[in-house]
Amino acid sequence: MQMVTDHVRWVASDVADARVLLAWAADRASADCRHLAPLVAIGRLPDARLAVDVLHPVGTPLTTALDTLGTPTTGVAVTLSRPLLELAVAERSGALSLGTGGLDDVLVDDAGAVVLCDRPPGTDGARGTDQDGARLLVLAARVVWERTDPGDPTRPLVDGAIAAALDGDAETVRVALAHVRAAAAPRPVRWEPPAHDLLVGVPAEPAAVDTGILATARGVVVQGVPWGGGRRLPFRSALVGVVVAVGVTAAAVFALG
Repeated sequence: MQMVTDHVRWVASDVADARVLLAWAADRASADCRHLAPLVAIGRLPDARLAVDVLHPVGTPLTTALDTLGTPTTGVAVTLSRPLLELAVAERSGALSLGTGGLDDVLVDDAGAVVLCDRPPGTDGARGTDQDGARLLVLAARVVWERTDPGDPTRPLVDGAIAAALDGDAETVRVALAHVRAAAAPRPVRWEPPAHDLLVGVPAEPAAVDTGILATARGVVVQGVPWGGGRRLPFRSALVGVVVAVGVTAAAVFALG
């Protein structure tokens, strides 16, 4: 794998794997899906190996996005999990070829849509923790629903159906998808990337204690100027009087001069 500006380049390991990669590329080129990282170029390198360039979407890993989102509503859970299960149905029914990946390869983009960035079959770079495409998608859907309110009455049916679909056939994934669709109407995902607090862990400075002249000045501003008998003249009135007195004095000095 190589990063090419905003693209990821995947290269076939050998001639045999080139056929597998080519089949994946043909599927991806014809798939009109908002939730798959799109193929943007295919060709051969100078050494004759087959290579494909896939657009690298801007997004946040699903688990990080869920941390930021907090407890998603049922409608938001439907928005995030439904396309994942739809892709899993397509893969397990043979209608779509997917590669492998981990949970960090399931992103939530800035519009709140999930995007799978799978590793094409027949290429180097697979990790030991990678799952096959359909299983990864069902696993990601389970992660979404695990973050919802445990008391939601739709949880038992959805949780059980997703658990059965994890290693089940296309029909079991369809059942899980049906339960998700029936759980609630989809709702938009509204979230912002987490703000990084550069002062995390740094204790706040204690508030300064007013003493001496500072305390006296603050008392005058807040409570007024002492005026005998326990009375106080409002600070604004006293300030206006001082300004007027200074102005009169200055005028007199100027006239005498």
